[in-house]
Amino acid sequence: MPCLKIMTNIVKSNIPEDFMTKVIPVLVEGVRKPPETFICVVQDSCQLTINGNSTLPGVIATLESIGNLGSENNKRIVKLLTAFIEKELGVPPNRFFLTFYDLETYNVGKGGITIETLLENM
Repeated sequence: MPCLKIMTNIVKSNIPEDFMTKVIPVLVEGVRKPPETFICVVQDSCQLTINGNSTLPGVIATLESIGNLGSENNKRIVKLLTAFIEKELGVPPNRFFLTFYDLETYNVGKGGITIETLLENM
């Protein structure tokens, strides 16, 4: 279950209503997992400083996934998400910061069990 978490100083009224609908296909293309597996959250109106400036729009994000992350995949993903964030939110590339976390199945839980246990019982 890949999870994209976005924190931004952009106010909610300036985030397109269809932002979540539009970001999922970008994640599908980048991470190469089915759309129904993605989780995405946007926290707007954050106090945020990037490059010493807190007045310009900016985005800090994390992308977590069990697999499908790594050197080559991350290059493709960051390119796709940077272009998307710039187009949809007007945030220039130098004001977008993304970190990746490739998770182990024993470090992710859903429905009261770990993904490791879920996969063992399949």
